[in-house]
Amino acid sequence: MTMNANLDVRAIEELVTRIDAQLSGPNGKVIGFVASGSGEGTTTLVRAYAGAVLSRLQRRVLVLGCDNAAARPGVLAALVAGSPLEDCLRPLPGGGFIGSLGGTDQAMWELLVRPDLWDTLRARFDSIVLDLPASSVSRVAMVTAPHCDGVVVVLEAEKTRAPVVENLIANLRSVGANLLGTVLNRRRYYLPQRVYQWL
Repeated sequence: MTMNANLDVRAIEELVTRIDAQLSGPNGKVIGFVASGSGEGTTTLVRAYAGAVLSRLQRRVLVLGCDNAAARPGVLAALVAGSPLEDCLRPLPGGGFIGSLGGTDQAMWELLVRPDLWDTLRARFDSIVLDLPASSVSRVAMVTAPHCDGVVVVLEAEKTRAPVVENLIANLRSVGANLLGTVLNRRRYYLPQRVYQWL
């Protein structure tokens, strides 16, 4: 799956449809979104994707990011402690919830690789959408990717260099990630968009 997403409704709905078609089955799905560098629009894309899953598919959605400065405890740590998940989640507009995986301390690294914690989240939510830190600044994506049902690589048009993306994809495959495809984000149109239909 390679597509362009300028965050218009049709592009995001197409993304939802393509991912849903690749990840069939009754259990909750963990889908990671990762870019090679910071500022490529991963967080904005994750929020738009989660919103479209909520509105179009009517599913229970949980969005998780990696926030070192989160005021609430990380979701995985809360599961281990037996704390109610509601204590570490905030509601999303339109339904669903958002929370943090936790910081990047040693304890979180150990929690990321526990399949039982992911299974607990799968039982509670239909879609768990991970806003993973860029691979250039953190190894969280590489540690988490094998526990995802699928991973989407986000690249910014006219910014992300091909060798960098190829390296990220190779690294994801080397850890056994199920690569769903890439999303070209923030594409610029230098001609009226209808002209591109004729090219």
